[in-house]
Amino acid sequence: MSGAHSGVQTRIKHIVPSAKYVHCCSHNLNLVISDAAKCHNKVKHFFETVQNVFNFFASSAPRWALLALGQNFGDKVQKKVLKKVCPTRWEARHDAVFSLKERFIDVLKALTCMALTSKKTTERTLASGLKSKIENFEFVLILCTWEPILRSLRVISKKLQNVDMNLEEASKMLNNAFNFIQETRNSYDNNVLDNAKSLCSRWGIPNKFVEKRESYAKKHFYDNLNGDRRLNTTEENFKVKIFFPVLDTVLSQLISRFQGMHNVIEDFNFLNPIILSTQTDENIMKASYDFCLTYKDDINSDFPRQMLSLKSFIKYEKLNTIKHLGSFILNNDLSSSFPDVLSACIIFLTMPITVAGAERSFSKLKLIKNYLRNSCGQERLSSIAILNIEKERTKTLNIEKIIDNFANAKSRKKNFLK
Repeated sequence: MSGAHSGVQTRIKHIVPSAKYVHCCSHNLNLVISDAAKCHNKVKHFFETVQNVFNFFASSAPRWALLALGQNFGDKVQKKVLKKVCPTRWEARHDAVFSLKERFIDVLKALTCMALTSKKTTERTLASGLKSKIENFEFVLILCTWEPILRSLRVISKKLQNVDMNLEEASKMLNNAFNFIQETRNSYDNNVLDNAKSLCSRWGIPNKFVEKRESYAKKHFYDNLNGDRRLNTTEENFKVKIFFPVLDTVLSQLISRFQGMHNVIEDFNFLNPIILSTQTDENIMKASYDFCLTYKDDINSDFPRQMLSLKSFIKYEKLNTIKHLGSFILNNDLSSSFPDVLSACIIFLTMPITVAGAERSFSKLKLIKNYLRNSCGQERLSSIAILNIEKERTKTLNIEKIIDNFANAKSRKKNFLK
C-alpha cells in the first residue's frame, strides 16, 4: 500500500497532491522489534525457549498447579502467571518475558521437582531439557536484555492506539523510548549485567558462560579466514555479538522507520506555540508561505498575517502543543479571526497515527458472521457490524424503548382494529 509507483499512497496523491502519507506507527513499531529479534540466532532460540516453557506447563493441569505452589507471597497476593509468546504482535511479548523473569526461580523449582520425581519418562526428559536451557548465565543475560526493551516499547504501542493520539505526542513518546534504550545501551555493566547476576545468585547459577568445545568457521579452499576465528559466544564477546547488535538495531530502526512521520511533523512544526513564540517574523512568513503553497486548496493567502497576529496574541498564554492551540482558538471563539490557522491545526490533528481501529472493524466480521448467521443478508450483516463497531454509542441506546416502538409499528391487531 505504501508503494511509491503504484501503491495506494501514490494513487491518492494523484487525486489529492497535498495528502501526506504516514506509515502505521503500530506496525512500524512491531517491525522494529521483529528486526531486532532476527539479528542473532541465539535471540531466536531464546523466544523459542520462552514459548516451550509456557507450552510445557500449560499443557498439563498438574504441572500448572505445581508451578502455582512455588510462589512465596501466600494466598492473598498472586504472582503473574506465565504467558505465551505472541506470534504476530511482538510488543506483546513483554508479558511472556516479564512473567518468566518474575517466576524464574519458581519455574526452575518446578522443573527440578519434575525432573527428579516424575514417573513419566517423557515428562522427566522435557523438564531436564528445559531446565538445562534456562539454567545458564547466557539465557539470563538475554532475558535481562530484552525485558527493558519490550517494556518501553509496549507502553508506546498501547498509547499509539488511542483515538486521541496525534503525531506530535507520538513523536515525543518515540523520542523518549529512543533515549531510554540509548541509556540501556550505555549502562550494560550497571544495569543489565547486575540484574542478571542478581537473578542467578538467587538460584546459585554460576556467573559465567558454559564452556563448550571451540568451534571454528568452516574454511573453503577460496577463503582466507584465520584458523582462530571462533564462533562461540563467551562472556567477553556477548556484549559485542548479542547485546550491542540488538540495541543498535532497535535504535537504528526507530530512526529510519519513523523518518516519514518526523518529516510530516517538521512541515507543521511552525504551528507549535512554543516554536511560534521564539521564531522571528521572517521565518514565520517563510514557513507560512511554504505551507500555503502545499495546501493551496485549503489555506488562503491571508494565512501569514494570521500567524503573525496569533504570535502576539498567545504571547502570555501557556500553550505547549498544536492540539492546545486548536483548543484555545475554539474555546475563545477565535475561529473567525484565525480561520486558516484553525484549518491548519485540524489538518494536522486529523492525520491518522495507526490503522488499529480500522483493523478491529475488520476483525469483528469473524465474530459476527458465524455458523448461526449463514443466511444473514448483506443489509442486516452491515447493521449488526455497525452496532458492534460503534459499541460505545450502542450502550447508550434505550433498548426497551426501541422494542416498544418496533412492537407498536408492527402490531397487526392494533392496525386491524383501527
